[in-house]
Amino acid sequence: MANAAISARARRAARGRELLHEPAGLWSALPVEWPRESAGNDNALPGWTWRVRQSLAALVARPRRSFHYVQEPVDHAAALRFLLSVRLPLWGLLLAVLLVRELQAPVSAIVTRPVHELLDPRLTDALSLWGLLMTPVGVPLLYFSLGIAAHVSVALTGGAPRSIAASMRAVGYAIAPALLGVALLDVPLFLGLLPSVGYLAALGALTVLAFVLIGNALTATHQIALARGFVVAVVPAVLFAAMQAVRALLVLSELPGWVPPQGMRYFIP
Repeated sequence: MANAAISARARRAARGRELLHEPAGLWSALPVEWPRESAGNDNALPGWTWRVRQSLAALVARPRRSFHYVQEPVDHAAALRFLLSVRLPLWGLLLAVLLVRELQAPVSAIVTRPVHELLDPRLTDALSLWGLLMTPVGVPLLYFSLGIAAHVSVALTGGAPRSIAASMRAVGYAIAPALLGVALLDVPLFLGLLPSVGYLAALGALTVLAFVLIGNALTATHQIALARGFVVAVVPAVLFAAMQAVRALLVLSELPGWVPPQGMRYFIP
């Protein structure tokens, strides 16, 4: 039984690799948008985990080709399922680790953070936890907000040949590799193991990655000039970086050049 299951998975993976090189009848270069087929079909396509891995690889290795064709109406459900599959596994692991640590850790004094100069420490902790818990809601909000911002930018720089849904699809898939990087960064960030310099450097690299992929995605989706696509990509890339930086600011215990003041409110000397 186990050998049969392994053999079936191998056949589906081989079929998937074949379609990646010769997508006969499949309009999308991203496997997560391929149709679902029953497991009993000899030509059944690979499972979801394989599709997610191959879609991430395609987005990084062949960003322009991944968006050459757009089928409308756009399947937003497939895009959101893909983004949630990329973002939530490590998020769930982080929540479990934080819960275990909270249950085992003794009561300790509040650690001074740069953000405490602006916000009450208790409010800061509440906002940070709330933001972390709302990650499953934040992913769709990120998908739609960045897509709208990109589409407005395309429209304002010469008109948008495709619909706003196509822009959402382009930006949503393009940020998936960077979103995986954010999920990886969140683990040491929320555990207090990542210095601010390291986080900012990593966030800068992820922002550049998102910028390059979004520029290619919008260029291919709307069939516009490459320079225009990358000019427009600045807007969603900056918004993406700003959202992640605000989340991190609530958690980071230090920042370059920041010196804890001698007399902060809410602290007993």
